[in-house]
Amino acid sequence: MPILILVASTLLFWAIYWFIRMGGVDHFRERSARRRDEARRVQVRESERTAPLRAIDDPRDAATVLMCLIPRGSDPTASQITTIQETMRAVFGFDHDVNERLTHARFIASCAQSFAEAARLFADLFKKRLTAEERRELVGVVEEVARMDGPSTKQIAEIAELRRLVGLDVTG
Repeated sequence: MPILILVASTLLFWAIYWFIRMGGVDHFRERSARRRDEARRVQVRESERTAPLRAIDDPRDAATVLMCLIPRGSDPTASQITTIQETMRAVFGFDHDVNERLTHARFIASCAQSFAEAARLFADLFKKRLTAEERRELVGVVEEVARMDGPSTKQIAEIAELRRLVGLDVTG
């Protein structure tokens, strides 16, 4: 028994010695610092990815981005692009710079992971800058683009989430 106590106390002594004198504390500090740095890098990468979405300050441009994101697949079809352009002219009042704004909106849409992410980022902008009627009109133009290829259950759910995010009831 005394030999076991001697061995255990020797191991304990060397563990404490290593921890204090040979950098054991620094080892644990480095590991936690690496974890914090990695978490910070992930947060910065995410912030950089969504920066173009967060930079939009015009609800009309945000609505154009949402119309570009709602179609099934990665890009809107030619008929959907035509509908988006007509909406931009008739509803948003973009007569002279439709192509530039649409190109810009498509680029920004490519930065979003999904329609839902963009809708969450734009929700405050829509609530602050649009009236209830304008928000209904926003949902209507997004629905119109989705209807062009027959809205899927995912699109219906995303539009319902958009309604909720902008402060409209789901029924109407």
